[in-house]
Amino acid sequence: MSELSKRILTALFLVVAVWGWYFHMPRPWFEGTLALLGFVTSCELLKLMKLHRPIIYMLASLLLWAAFFYQPHIGLLLLLVFVWFMLFVLNSRFKKHSLANFTATVWMFCWLFAFAYAITDTHDSAFGRGLIIGTCLAVWASDIAAYFVGRQWGQNKLCPAISPGKSIEGLLGGLLFGIPVAVFCWTTWGVLPLLTAVLLACCAIIAGVLGDLSESSLKRMVGAKDSGRLLPGHGGLLDRLDAIMMAVPLVWVIWSML
Repeated sequence: MSELSKRILTALFLVVAVWGWYFHMPRPWFEGTLALLGFVTSCELLKLMKLHRPIIYMLASLLLWAAFFYQPHIGLLLLLVFVWFMLFVLNSRFKKHSLANFTATVWMFCWLFAFAYAITDTHDSAFGRGLIIGTCLAVWASDIAAYFVGRQWGQNKLCPAISPGKSIEGLLGGLLFGIPVAVFCWTTWGVLPLLTAVLLACCAIIAGVLGDLSESSLKRMVGAKDSGRLLPGHGGLLDRLDAIMMAVPLVWVIWSML
């Protein structure tokens, strides 16, 4: 089977699975599935960053996601970061380990946890679900548009030191195609008025690009092509979540303030 065929089949499976989970899975299975995915993605991140004795960080992460399942709370994130740093210091007592790798791991994990919390916090509200769906659709649409526009007209590199394939033209194409998707969803479903929807859509798409660049930077640090092999043709869970993992929490925070 070709790589393209694998990507298409995996993408179709993910669409059906996520749709069924998000719209039809009752509590507490909804939170349980989200916590499980969060834990698996955390393990993938820890293995990717090659931290010393990653199993101890994974065990601490398991306790956090178990607590998240019973009572989602953003305060759990601060507790885990404290425990992880304590473990890092203990591991580094007699042998120096990379603080840069550890800090980068914490950075990406914070966005992962905020993403999971935003999903649970908005799930009981029709407006909240509309906000999340519109954000994800806009980020995915902009990503697809940026790819094709960048291939056709991309001349000026966006951030060649991190991701040589991204171009400024691709970013503009992504904004051009992604913003109408979010605006259509949010205004049709009554989530946001027109002007606010346009501004928030811009934030979502730019955050998606920054999330993608964040994960690319991590992979460059450790010389990896993909974050894992769990999804045939796509790499790992982190590879599929990187953009929406930063876009969703940002949109959720701004929407909550509004």
